[in-house]
Amino acid sequence: MTKAITLRLDDADHQALARQAEQLRVSTGTLARMLVHAGLEEGTPVERDARAAIARLVRRSQERPAADAVALVRDARAVLGSRR
Repeated sequence: MTKAITLRLDDADHQALARQAEQLRVSTGTLARMLVHAGLEEGTPVERDARAAIARLVRRSQERPAADAVALVRDARAVLGSRR
């Protein structure tokens, strides 16, 4: 990533973004970037409802099994250790 921007949100929007990000298990910055990407997809009308994009992301995250971060790191270390 090469460009950074500042995005100002009022408290209510920031809280809504934070809630959705928590549900998706991503940072607020990552969710904001995902929403920008969803809105910039080729062939996507400018009027696209951002809430629909969020709803799809939440639905997808709920379909995924819960991740155990400690187990993921342990497994990754085991795989990397076996490559030495």
